[in-house]
Amino acid sequence: MIEILVTSFPFVFRVIYLKWRGMPVTLYNVHTALFMWFILALIVFFAVFYYYPKSHTGLVPFRTVPVVAENGGTVTEVFVKGGDHVKVGDPLFAVENSTELAKVEYAERKVGEIDAAIDAALLEVDTAEATLDAAEASLKQAETTLEDHRELQARGSAAFQSSQLERAISQRDTRSAEVEASKSQLAAAKVQAAAVLPAQLESARTSLKQAEIELEKTRVHSFVDGTVEQVTLSIGSRAAQAAMSPAMVIIPDRSTRESSRIVAGFSQVSRTELYEGMAAEIACESNFNIGMRNTVLPARITRIQKPISSGQMAPSGRLLEPSERVKRGQIVAHLDLVHPEHAELLVPGSGCIVQAYTTGLKGSMEGTMTSHVIEAMGIIKAVGLRIKAWLGLASGIGLTGSSH
Repeated sequence: MIEILVTSFPFVFRVIYLKWRGMPVTLYNVHTALFMWFILALIVFFAVFYYYPKSHTGLVPFRTVPVVAENGGTVTEVFVKGGDHVKVGDPLFAVENSTELAKVEYAERKVGEIDAAIDAALLEVDTAEATLDAAEASLKQAETTLEDHRELQARGSAAFQSSQLERAISQRDTRSAEVEASKSQLAAAKVQAAAVLPAQLESARTSLKQAEIELEKTRVHSFVDGTVEQVTLSIGSRAAQAAMSPAMVIIPDRSTRESSRIVAGFSQVSRTELYEGMAAEIACESNFNIGMRNTVLPARITRIQKPISSGQMAPSGRLLEPSERVKRGQIVAHLDLVHPEHAELLVPGSGCIVQAYTTGLKGSMEGTMTSHVIEAMGIIKAVGLRIKAWLGLASGIGLTGSSH
C-alpha cells in the first residue's frame, strides 16, 4: 500500500497539470503517467521485498521443564502451587515412602552389625596375639628343657634318662606346633579385621547410600530456578513417571542473554540477503499499544541457522517420498535486542513481526547511487511495520491472518 502511494507521484503530477491547463482527465491523457507509475511500483516492490525481508513468524522463545516423579507412588505432600517461584533444591512434592524407609533402616542395621563385627574381630586379633605370645614362651621353655637333657647326655651324667629326653623332644614339637597354630589364627584374625569385614562394611554403606538415594527420590526437588505452572497433583493422587503427563511444569528464569533473544522464520528466497549483524526491528503483539510506545524495538541478527528444518529425515521402514515434504520450511534467524534494557519488555512466547534492513550492499552496487536509493527505501518498510502494528491493535486480532 505504501509502495503504491510513494510511486504515484507521476500520475498525481499529471492530473494536477491537466487540471491546471483545464484539460479533461482521460485514460489517453494519463496513460504515460500510469505506465511510469506501474514501472516505478514494480521496481519499488521488488527492491523493498527482496532487500528488506520481513517475517510474521517471529517469537520470543522460552523453555519449559516437565516435572515427574522418579519413583511413582501416591502423593502425600504438595509443597507448591501454580505461580510459585522456586530455586534449585526447593521441594515440590513427595510420594509414599514406607518401603524406602524400611530399606534404609535395614541398611543402617546392617552397617551397625558389621561395625560390631569389626570391633569383635579386633578383640580376636588381641586374643590371638596373646595366645601366640604364650605359645612362644612355652616353646622357649620346652627348648630350654630339651637343651638341658642333651647336655646331660653329652656329659654321660648318671642323671640322664633317655625317656626324659624323648619326652622333652615331644614337648618341644608340641609347643612348636602350637606356635604355628597361633600364628595362623592371628593371621586369619588380622585378615578378617583388616580386609574382609571392612570390605563388607563398604558394601553395606554403599547399600545404605543407595537406599537413602531411593528414599530421597520420593521427595521431588527443583533442578532449576523458575516459576511453577500447571500443577496437576493433589494429595492422594498417583504421581506419574512419564514426561508426557508431568505433575507440573517449571518455566526456568531466562538468562540475561536469553531474555533479549527473538527467533524468526524468513522465506527461503531471503537467504542471500540475510546476514549476521543485519539491522532489524521487532514489533511483538504483547507490546502493541495505542501510543506506539516501546512497540517497535531495534535488534540485530546474531545467528542464522543453516539447515532448514522441513528437510530433516529420520530412519523408518520405508523410503522417503519427496512429495510428502510439500510444505517448505523457513530460514531461521536468531536476533538480539540492541538495547539490553528492552529485554524486560519482551513477554516470553509473544508473537512478533520482524523487519530486517539492508544497510550496506556489497559487490558491483556498493557505493553507487542505486545502492543509496535502495538503502533509503528502508523508510518505507519502517513506516509499514508501524502501520501494521497499529492496525493489528486497532483490529483487535494482532498478527492473525498475516502473510509473508
